[in-house]
Amino acid sequence: MPALAATRLRTVTATEAGAAVVARHRWLDRRDLAPVADAWAARTPSPAVRDAARRLGRGYLRLALALWPGDLAGAFAPGSAPPRPLVAGAIGAVAGLDALQVALLVGYDDVQTIASAALKLTPLDPATTTRWVLDLHPAVAQMAASVAHLTDPDDIPSAGAPMTDAWAQAHAGTTRRLFHG
Repeated sequence: MPALAATRLRTVTATEAGAAVVARHRWLDRRDLAPVADAWAARTPSPAVRDAARRLGRGYLRLALALWPGDLAGAFAPGSAPPRPLVAGAIGAVAGLDALQVALLVGYDDVQTIASAALKLTPLDPATTTRWVLDLHPAVAQMAASVAHLTDPDDIPSAGAPMTDAWAQAHAGTTRRLFHG
């Protein structure tokens, strides 16, 4: 699991963090976020990953609009499902986070998601997965520092992770549940 998280930090998470940082930068100036959405989608080839990001983004947006309704007015079309990194970036802008903090937020969110899923899938001690997250701090910090300066959608990282995309596509089509509630 730590190797998976480290790989994601260099690939898909860097793309998401870069998109969030650029979205934050653009929303500070109340500029259109559509170019960021397009750049993110072009770097996210898996329809399953894009769909999941939009479902998560819709949830983030619902909460954000309840907390900062005036500050996010016009950021996203009513009823839309923007991808999570764009919403995270816009939230970062209105919450007063700087670009590095937004990138760190995205990085830690991804790493803790993997750690949390591992606890559901395997019989692990929570201290083990907490150690993974702590041990990944240098990789999270390095990824965040590598994207914190971005301001242009064209500069969002595009390192691919073909196996991650393939796994996401396969998972989207399976009827077998991984988690039972």
